[in-house]
Amino acid sequence: MDEDMLRCVTEQGFAARTLPLPLYVRAHAEVLVPAADAGERLDLRAADIPLLDVAVAADRRGALRQLVERAAVLRILRSGRGSLHDSLPDSDGDSGADARDGSPPAVGAGDSHDEAVTRAIYQELARRRAESGIEKGTLITGRDQADGPEGVSLRGVDGRIDCYLLGETAGVPALGAVLRLDRLERPLCAVVCDLWERRGVERAVQAVLREFVVTTLPRREDADRAPISYGDFHDVVAVGETDFGTLAPRPPRDETGELRARLRLHGHRASVRVLGPPDRTALVACRLEPAAESEPAKLPTTGTEDDWRPRDVAALGLRAPRQLSLTYERDDVRIGRVYHENSKMRTAYGTLPVVDIAEMSLPARRLLGQAYRDFGHARRQYPMRPAGRPRLLTLDQVVRRRRSWAAMGDGALTRAELAHLLTLSYGTTGAAVAGQDLRLPLRATPSAGGLYSSDLFVLVDRVTGVEPGLYYFHPGKRLLQLVDDERTLAEVAEYTGYRERAGEAAAMVVYVGAFRRNQWKYRERGYRTVLLDCGHLAQSVVTTATSLGLVAHPMIAFVDDYFNAYVGVDGVEDAVLYLTLLGPRRTGDEAA
Repeated sequence: MDEDMLRCVTEQGFAARTLPLPLYVRAHAEVLVPAADAGERLDLRAADIPLLDVAVAADRRGALRQLVERAAVLRILRSGRGSLHDSLPDSDGDSGADARDGSPPAVGAGDSHDEAVTRAIYQELARRRAESGIEKGTLITGRDQADGPEGVSLRGVDGRIDCYLLGETAGVPALGAVLRLDRLERPLCAVVCDLWERRGVERAVQAVLREFVVTTLPRREDADRAPISYGDFHDVVAVGETDFGTLAPRPPRDETGELRARLRLHGHRASVRVLGPPDRTALVACRLEPAAESEPAKLPTTGTEDDWRPRDVAALGLRAPRQLSLTYERDDVRIGRVYHENSKMRTAYGTLPVVDIAEMSLPARRLLGQAYRDFGHARRQYPMRPAGRPRLLTLDQVVRRRRSWAAMGDGALTRAELAHLLTLSYGTTGAAVAGQDLRLPLRATPSAGGLYSSDLFVLVDRVTGVEPGLYYFHPGKRLLQLVDDERTLAEVAEYTGYRERAGEAAAMVVYVGAFRRNQWKYRERGYRTVLLDCGHLAQSVVTTATSLGLVAHPMIAFVDDYFNAYVGVDGVEDAVLYLTLLGPRRTGDEAA
């Protein structure tokens, strides 16, 4: 259904883009932009994108419906006919010259003709109410901003939104919202009309949040005001209070009929023009006129808008935030979005299997403690159990000194330095009891469920006492076990995004994610935890290396298939996730 609204925007010669909102704004925003700026493409220039209008609602569909209406308003205003009254004849063919006031048109969009007409009339009534001057209203209390799907709000801010009943216009309740924030120069306000007062409150809050969003956007010095105005009544005086719960819980059964009756009772009729094909999203323009006493109240349709064409529209002074220029096509990230949705934990029963380690068999529990590989038949193995304690920098020094691109020296790492690095970052540091008969090893780096889904491989180039080659670090035995010695680091560096930088390193740490070790418990969410485990481990390696006076440069720029084949994993059940270059710090670069 969102696509129907979006198509109605594009068929009018414009485009819609989603506007990122601050996290303290609980709502959804869409912006109207020229058709040329429709694509979410990467623009390294961060070029300006003109915003023609802004819509705020509880969800994307609601915001797009508002944009459909705003797009139609702009088409009328830019068609050479300055107001709705210059472009719509009366239902009886009169030019309506006596009704011209230069005001922007009232346009409504909906799933049906009646819904579109009702929205257009509400907008016209709200405009009249705002322009008539508002001095007092009844404060609405007890509104739960989180209640129901229509709720939008501000949260955690130094201010509030007050809602008021502002009397009636043509027998239709008017409702207003005033946003007061201490850091705003003046309060913001919005007024709407709605027969269903509860819905009107939510619409008023959406409208005032739209005003707030507009104030946060950059604007040219010569900018005009956006075409929808909600009046100025922030100094409204509360003459009483009414609880939100006492308002009607649902709209009238026949809302259009009730609205027609109230307009007739107050001497009004509505002239309506259909602006779009009837087989699509209903879109109408509307004006209110005095009704002849002998004429029955009706909502006639007086023609179609098939002769209007998209025009070039100048921006109304708003400019998009820069991040809209640094974006992507939705299909480029569709799989990632689907994965993230499927990997969410939910309150529904059966999201994840229930695992009680104490009830698992002894062999199964022992398997949990064997979170490592073993190249026990390797023709070269090096113990990684250094004697004594290393001389380490303080945490304060480590944090201030760590730089990924710090200059590396031409010398080698010592075997003791590498041993300290590996054991302090991923060696066993203790044990935990699993049941009454098993102690599981614990390590220096956190891991989801204690399952340790990451493995460390080290490609050695210049380490004293260790011959060049790719080694696996066995955390239980604290051994380097040879995996491959046919490729040099210089050859492997060709398959990274920073060949020259990788060639400077004395060694390269290769992190491999073991998905099966984790996903039997966490299923789809396990992919997230494997990546988190890898990140925890990489940070431990970087911090430990820096504390030893070494340079550690994390790197994600590498050719996956090449590195997976080099390590010997399939890239599916097990995959290379990350690299870290290691080297001695260049002499004289201590303060870098």
